[in-house]
Amino acid sequence: MEKVMNVEAVVETAERMTMKNEGMDPTELRRMFQMFDKNGDGKITNKELSESLENLGIFIPEKELTQMIEKIDVNGDGYVDIDEFGALYQTIMHERDEDEDMKEAFNVFDQNGDGFITVEELRSVLSSLGLKQGRTIEDCKRMIKKVDADGDGMVNFKEFKQMMKGGGFAALSSS
Repeated sequence: MEKVMNVEAVVETAERMTMKNEGMDPTELRRMFQMFDKNGDGKITNKELSESLENLGIFIPEKELTQMIEKIDVNGDGYVDIDEFGALYQTIMHERDEDEDMKEAFNVFDQNGDGFITVEELRSVLSSLGLKQGRTIEDCKRMIKKVDADGDGMVNFKEFKQMMKGGGFAALSSS
């Protein structure tokens, strides 16, 4: 399953973490670092990080990966060392878990599993939850239109994630 990470969320989490890698087993941290440090020189390059993440099924655009390394790179050498790696790894794994939770929520609305939330699916779920928002097809059309970035009349997973970060479908019904 391909995952595209949101660099802002990863960096925010990294900034909240201490550089001491609290709560992470040092042996496990070193083992993971060595998996990413392909040439064993004690530092992870942008290329090594990208390839290792891709092997884990995590795809981060190169520009965002560079930004992530710049934020994490405390000593400013352009690489990720073992101390910096702990915060980076934890933020990536946190974002991955968050993405999976978001996918589960999306699947509740995507009743037929086609990868899109239609007006009818939205109305069905909102009414089954007993919510007054989305009682009518017109309400649901308006709600979907507010987040339908590509204009296809449905909400895909990317649009759903953006919408959820803005307060969910309920926040859309107020205007």
